[in-house]
Amino acid sequence: MTNHRYVFPSLVLCLCVSVVQLQAQNRPAQIVDQMIQALGGEAFLGVKDIQTKGRFFGFSRGDLNSGDVFADYIKFPDMERVEFGTKNKTIQINRGKEGQKVEGKKDPEPQTPGEVEEFLKGFKTSMEYILRFVLKERQTTLQVLPTEIIAFKRTDVVELRDPAKNRIRFYIDRDTHLPVKMQVRRNDDSKLREEQYANWHKFQGVATPLFVSRYTDGLKTMEIRLDTVVYNSELSEKLFTQLTPTK
Repeated sequence: MTNHRYVFPSLVLCLCVSVVQLQAQNRPAQIVDQMIQALGGEAFLGVKDIQTKGRFFGFSRGDLNSGDVFADYIKFPDMERVEFGTKNKTIQINRGKEGQKVEGKKDPEPQTPGEVEEFLKGFKTSMEYILRFVLKERQTTLQVLPTEIIAFKRTDVVELRDPAKNRIRFYIDRDTHLPVKMQVRRNDDSKLREEQYANWHKFQGVATPLFVSRYTDGLKTMEIRLDTVVYNSELSEKLFTQLTPTK
């Protein structure tokens, strides 16, 4: 009887420790799952293409230096077309490892290898891509960091490491479970890139920030204000094919 009295409390303690450890291991996934549900759940995950229109404002050393209208077309997993302006548009088209650009009335020309590489790195560390594709990969890891106060709101902080060893952090509003901001530090680059999200609205069941601010090492580089958002419109692949010379 004496042995049972000492063994039983030890067994209970071990079980309690195991449960706490299991809960701690599952917590990052639970926080991310809550965020995805707030973004629209299956409607968010099921997005195949996105088209948005609005205005962008460019900043240099934190000061406003440009602005214009834009239209952006994305078709997963790796295609994007961006048009800037209305007359004599500047157009950039990327399709995986192929890229092309045209400025106004100039003939189209291929993007440089560096420009194509930069597109792929940026595209594959975007919030849209990470939450739909990177989270599924077995080599992706998650951990919870200490909470932070952002704009008077308590946020949960989850750090993700993708298979390429890029470090991505999501700052998630505890009340709405929507991301307040995302930070990216690439494995081959010391720069800290950040996006901040605001003015959330739902389109076709998918929560979308109509206001996005971008920063590099703490300095604002771009501000995006969306006017229209359309999901799963079955964008034609012709949008992402090579442009032909005007002559």
